[in-house]
Amino acid sequence: MEDALHVESVLRFATIFAGTVVVPALLLGWIGIRSIRSEELDVQAEARRTAQAATRTFTDSLDREFQGFQDAVQTRLESGRSTLESPKELHPDLVVALRFDRDLRLEAPFQVEERASAAHSAGGPLSMAAWRSADRYARRGGDPERAAARFAQAASHLDRPEEAARAQFDRGRMLIEAGKVREGTAALQVVAADEGSLRDPWGFRCGDLVALELAEGQLSQDPDGGAARLRALVERLLTDPWTVGRGGEGAVARRALSLAEPLLEPDWVAGARGRIARRSAMLYWAEQLLPELDPAMAWAEAEGVKPGVVRWRTGSHALWATTRWEDDLYTYAFDLDSLTSRLKADVRGVVTREAPVTVFLIGPDEAEPSEVIERRPLAPYLSGWSVAVALRDPAALRSDQAWRRTLRFGIVMISVGMIALGFMTSVRLIGRELDVARMKADFAASVSHELRSPITHIRLQGESLLLGLADTDEERDAAYQAIVRESERLSRLVDNVLDFAAIERGAKRYALRPGDLCESVRRALVSMESSLEFKDMTLEIVLPDDLPAVHHDADAVAQCVINLVSNAAKYSPDGATLQIQAKVGEGELGGRVQPVIEVSVVDHGIGIAAHDLRQIFEPFYRSRDSQARRRKGTGIGLTITRYIMEAHGGDIQVQSKLGKGSTFILRFPLEPPVDTDRGTRFLASSGRHRAGTGA
Repeated sequence: MEDALHVESVLRFATIFAGTVVVPALLLGWIGIRSIRSEELDVQAEARRTAQAATRTFTDSLDREFQGFQDAVQTRLESGRSTLESPKELHPDLVVALRFDRDLRLEAPFQVEERASAAHSAGGPLSMAAWRSADRYARRGGDPERAAARFAQAASHLDRPEEAARAQFDRGRMLIEAGKVREGTAALQVVAADEGSLRDPWGFRCGDLVALELAEGQLSQDPDGGAARLRALVERLLTDPWTVGRGGEGAVARRALSLAEPLLEPDWVAGARGRIARRSAMLYWAEQLLPELDPAMAWAEAEGVKPGVVRWRTGSHALWATTRWEDDLYTYAFDLDSLTSRLKADVRGVVTREAPVTVFLIGPDEAEPSEVIERRPLAPYLSGWSVAVALRDPAALRSDQAWRRTLRFGIVMISVGMIALGFMTSVRLIGRELDVARMKADFAASVSHELRSPITHIRLQGESLLLGLADTDEERDAAYQAIVRESERLSRLVDNVLDFAAIERGAKRYALRPGDLCESVRRALVSMESSLEFKDMTLEIVLPDDLPAVHHDADAVAQCVINLVSNAAKYSPDGATLQIQAKVGEGELGGRVQPVIEVSVVDHGIGIAAHDLRQIFEPFYRSRDSQARRRKGTGIGLTITRYIMEAHGGDIQVQSKLGKGSTFILRFPLEPPVDTDRGTRFLASSGRHRAGTGA
C-alpha cells in the first residue's frame, strides 16, 4: 500500500523520461546505425559525382578548344585569309595545313612531284662519274674554263634530263668564274628557260639555282640591285608551293636571305626568316604525315557536310581535321604525340590533390586503370581515346570507410550504452526514492507512535494525580517518577529528531574537549537506569578509571551510548544481560593505524541479518525482518550515532549473527582529529580555537 501511494508519480516520471530521453535516444541510435551504410553510399556517390564533374569539365574544355579552332578556320576562310600559313596561330599543336583541289591534287603550300623512272641507260653511271670528276677538279681550284669544258662533256653523255641540266648549270657557273660572264650568263639563262622546272639529283630546282647564281653575281657589281633580286627570289620561293620530299626551296631561300641580309630591312629579314622556318617545319611534317592521309577518304568525309564544318579523324601519328570550302579540300594535321602529352598533363589538373579520385587520358592501345568509376570517349575529336576517372587510392578509401564505420558504430553503441546506463540508474534512483519514501513513511509512523507512547503515559499518570486516584504517598511518588521518566524519554526522542534535522541541514556542531570518556558513558547510563526499558535488564558495565583523556563532546557521546543501549534493550528478550565496556586498542582511522579507545555495547538479542548490516546506518532504514519490525523505532538513531563518531574523527563498527546478538563498537582516536568534514569545535585547556566549519 505504501508503494502504491507513489506509483502514480513514478509512472509519470517514467513516462516523461521514456518519452523525452529513452525513445528519442534509441531513435537517434537507430538512425545513426542506418546512416553508417548511407554515409558509405554517400562517399561513393560523391566520388561518382566528382568523377562525372571531372570528365564533363575536361570534355567541355576539349570541345571549347577544338571548337575555337573550327571557328578560327571558318573565319579565315570566310574573310579570304589563308589558313595554310602560321598554323600555330590556329592551334598550338597544329603542325601542317594542306589544300587539295577537286582532283585531290595537293596544291598548297606544297606539291607532290612524280619522280622519273630510276632506270639508267648503259652509259649513265659512267657519265655521272665524268660529272663527279669535273666537280672535283673545280673544287680543287682547277682552271674554271677547263672545268666548264669538262662539265659540258659530262652533260653530253648524261641521259637523265635532271642530271644533264645540273651539268649545264655547273658549266655556266664555271664560265662566269673564268671571266666569260656574258657567255656564262647566257648558258645559265638557257638552263632556266629550258630546264628550270627540273630538279637536279639533290632536289634543287634548276631555275632556282640559276636565279640564286645570277643574283649573287649581280650583288658584287650592283649591291642594291643584287639585294633586290635576292629579296624577290625569297618572296617567290615563299609564295610558290614547295615539293614534299624535297628541301631545295628552303635551302635556296635561306642562302638568298643570308646573302642579302646586310642590305635589307631587319624587320623584313626577321619576318622572312620566320616564314622560312615555319614553311620548313611544315614541309618536314608533311613528309612524315602524308603517308597516312588518304585524300579521297578525306574528301568523301567532307563531301556531305556544309562548307566550313570540320570532320575529325585520328591517325597513327596525327589528328586530322578536314573541311570543304568552295571546290577545295583543306586538311589540318595535329601532332598527336604533342597533343595527347599536353592533354595528359592538363587532365591531371582537373581535380585537386585532396580529391578521392584521379583522372587519366587513355589511348586506344593503353590499358585501363583499375577501379574506374567514370569513362567518357573524346569523340568526335580523338576517336579511340577517352578520359577516365578512377579512385586515387582504393585501399586507403576502403580503410577510411572502415574506420568511419567503426567510429560511427562505436559512437552509436556508446550512446546506447549510456542511455541504458542512464535508464538503469534512473530505475535504481526510482527504487531508491520509493525506499526513501517508504522509510520516511515508516519514520513518521514510528515517531508518531514513539511520541504517543510517553505522552499517553504522562497523561494517564497526570490524570491519576489530578483526579486523586493515587491514594498513598508511594503511589503518588511512582506517578511523579513515571512522568519524569517518560518526559526524559520524550526529550531524548525529540532531541534525536532535532539533531537529525540539524545534521541534514549541515548545521550540527560539537564542542570537543579533552576529558574522561568513561565518565561521560557512566552519566549516560545513570540517566537510563530508571527507564522501563531496563526494568528487567541486567547491565554489566566495565569502564576502567585509568583510560587516557579523549577529545569529545560529552552530551553527544551520551546520546550515542543511549541510542546503542536503547536499541540493545529493544531487540533483546526480557531478563537479558547487556554489556557495556571500554578499553584501549589499535584501529585504522583516517587511512592509518593508530591507538583508539573502544566503547562496546553487546547484547544477546535477535541479531541483524547480513544483508541489513550494510544499510542499518542509512537514514530511516529499518529491517524488514518480522521480529525487528515488531519493535518500534525511528530509524535515525544509528545514523545520528555514525555522524557523531565521524565528527569525533572516529567510527562505529558492528558485528552480529542472526539469533545470537550484536556488538556495536564506538572507536575514539586518542589524538584529537585534525582534519574533519563535519561541523566541530575543538576546545583545549590552553584556550579555545575554531578548527572546522559546518559541512
